[in-house]
Amino acid sequence: MRGVAILMVCRHNICRSPLAEGILVHALKAHGMQRMVKVDSAGTHVSMAGQRTDERAKKVARMFGIKLKRGRSRQVVARDFEKFDYILAMDQDNYRDLLQVCPDEFVYKLALIRSFCPETEQPEIPDPFYGSVKGFENTYQLLDSAVTGLIDELRRNVLR
Repeated sequence: MRGVAILMVCRHNICRSPLAEGILVHALKAHGMQRMVKVDSAGTHVSMAGQRTDERAKKVARMFGIKLKRGRSRQVVARDFEKFDYILAMDQDNYRDLLQVCPDEFVYKLALIRSFCPETEQPEIPDPFYGSVKGFENTYQLLDSAVTGLIDELRRNVLR
């Protein structure tokens, strides 16, 4: 069985995508799948690569028993489209930005992360950056349900 690589993508790679990465890594460990799936995150508009993850995202992750990796922000790069099996955007803007730079042969890898929650009324993960910790808590809840659906998808169709 071949492993799977998943890239979480938001705008600046300091809030939503690192949080999504951390939630997925935590869930994979809980399901004994951590050796089968590689997870990373990146941004579509990283103005200054190397920025630290937002402290509010770290705080909310800790509230749920998740430690985010000590990663630094990075821009989506051309080789990501070949390297990753799933490239999951947090919202429509991120998705459109990815479509603009993604080679045609890899477009099938792009999706909104909330597409793994088929019965959702909220198809996007809103950007909590300009809000309070409560916004980050909401983001966590939305990402957690998406990750649950993603894990189900991986178990059902990929990692048999």
